[in-house]
This record gives sequence, structure tokens and C-alpha cells, in this order.
Amino acid sequence: MTNYATDDTNEADPPLYCAKHPNEPTYLRCGRCEKPICAKCRVSTPVGFRCYECANLQSVPTYAIDSSIYVKAVLFGLLVSGAAGVLMGLFPAFEFWAALLMGVAVPEAVARASNQKRGPGLQMVGIACVVFGFVASRYVSYQYPGLIPMAGINLPFGSEIDFFNHLPFYITQYTIVWLAMSVFFTYKRLQ
Repeated sequence: MTNYATDDTNEADPPLYCAKHPNEPTYLRCGRCEKPICAKCRVSTPVGFRCYECANLQSVPTYAIDSSIYVKAVLFGLLVSGAAGVLMGLFPAFEFWAALLMGVAVPEAVARASNQKRGPGLQMVGIACVVFGFVASRYVSYQYPGLIPMAGINLPFGSEIDFFNHLPFYITQYTIVWLAMSVFFTYKRLQ
């Protein structure tokens, strides 16, 4: 029977210290340059963890947006939302359908103007355009009340919430819901 002696030479290696954060102990090294890196400095790649320099981080082309793209996106978004807002203002009985059109057409116009790019900046552009469309619809309905009555079908109806009936422009509780729906569609399309 062999007697295995315990040897203290098998102890765990002492921790290294991160190259960028000298107070952070670590056992991790960059897979390429072997520099010690901590959990804050590591970048997960398909071949293991690397430091920022070796990972060669670049932004994804879908989210790389130039200022000229924002200008085009704003112009196209305002154009489409303004047209949908005029329709919504002229046809208040069909507010849901105009809001649905705005929630689909505005983010699509912003995406096409930006060459199908996405991101938080374009989401804010799209949402601002949708809000502009709703404001334009309130202006049109205030300036031209009952312009296209369609035998009484298209006349605006009062709100069940008394507060909305005392506002100087036409708005109901459903208008808020349709606005939220359009904003949600815009947010998800440009995410």
C-alpha cells in the first residue's frame, strides 16, 4: 500500500491584481494578452474573456447613427405624423384607426428614413413625432369642429370624465389610451 504524503506545494495560487483596478484581486487573465483582468474589465467573446483593448469593441451597425440620419428621421416622422394627425382631427369618430395608423406608419417612416436603424435615440424621435401627431390632431379638431360631419357619424362625442369635457380642445379617456398604444408600437418597432 502506497502512502501518499500531503504536500503544501498544491495550495491555490495567490490572486493577481487587475491591471486597471490595482485593488481588485482576480484569477482571470485576458485570453489574448494574458493581462490580469477583473469582473469590471472583462469582455465576453466567443473565445473567452478578453480585456477591452484585445476585444476591439465596435458599435453594432444597426445602432450606429449619424446626426444626418436623425435629421432625416425627424423630417419623415413629422411629415407622416402630421398627415395622420390631420386625419385624426378631421375624423374624430375614427380616432382609434387614425391612432393605429400613426402607431404603425410613424415608426416605419422613421426606420426607413434611417435605413432601418434602431436604438434609444430613434425611439425618442418616433415617440416625439407620435406626440406631435396627436397635438396636431387636437389643433385641427379645435380649428375645424364638425367640418366633415358624415351625417352625424363623425361628430365628436363627450367624455365620461368631466375634467376632459372642460378642456378647450377635444379629448377623451380613449384618446389617452390610443396615444399610449401608438407610443408603445413606436417604442417596440424602433427597439
